[in-house]
Amino acid sequence: MTDMTHPGRVAAMVAAAVLLSACGGTGSASLTPPADPPAWNHDPDDAELGPGGWGTIDASFEACLDGTEQSPIDIADTVSADFPPLVFDYAEAPLVVENTGHVVEVPMPEATGQSLTIGDDVYALVQYHFHAPSEHTIDGVSYDVEAHFVHRNEADELAVVGVFLDTDAPPNELLDTIMTNAPAAAGEEVEVDEERSPLELLPVGGSDVEVSSYSTYAGSLTTPGCTEGVRWIVLTDTLGASTTAVDRLHELIAAFPGYEGFENNNRPTQPLNDRQIQTSD
Repeated sequence: MTDMTHPGRVAAMVAAAVLLSACGGTGSASLTPPADPPAWNHDPDDAELGPGGWGTIDASFEACLDGTEQSPIDIADTVSADFPPLVFDYAEAPLVVENTGHVVEVPMPEATGQSLTIGDDVYALVQYHFHAPSEHTIDGVSYDVEAHFVHRNEADELAVVGVFLDTDAPPNELLDTIMTNAPAAAGEEVEVDEERSPLELLPVGGSDVEVSSYSTYAGSLTTPGCTEGVRWIVLTDTLGASTTAVDRLHELIAAFPGYEGFENNNRPTQPLNDRQIQTSD
């Protein structure tokens, strides 16, 4: 989940999502990256630096190996529950696109005041980023891209919202703009000469900023250190993506440091263990 100042930024960090109290999760996941984060990648065939080896790279990554509430997961066998709608207060803001070396990310300055409200809980949008293919799956089925909207509240607790995008639906224009402007080199950012709203990457219509259909569970960051205590929310409705945008994202991933041409940046799904996945009525 996701990843949080970005999934490559919490130990190079984050992933995504949701209602800790509703899911029974506790604690908080820090967005502060280590000063000199160890190298890692998403290649499952890399026994040392890939997902299977994350837990042995550094002591701060131990949860990747020993954690019991890890993300992402396959969303199946859900339990219906009565949840409040997600209220997104997103506005237009200057568009900045970063290449973090693990994801393509759009940071959100605090001054823009972007927020997510769930009942009485309010979270500020910190950043959003992209994984290809999707990290979460639905009944074993993956999507071409998964966007993670990383939020943090005043108690430093994270709520990550996951949105699926697929090439079988009309393209998303904001995704096209982000991928067209994404810098090729890790550590670089591009200031796009326009303002855009993150709402453009949510399956909402017009001025409707409430979303009532979603799944939620207690999880973790999806990148090292795989910190648990993250509220995951995965939206039911999906968006489209152009083949050009998806291909560009894979091209960028293949050029990340240490990826050696490996084109994907999704962590494999993790065991559910004793957790329950709840779906809003």
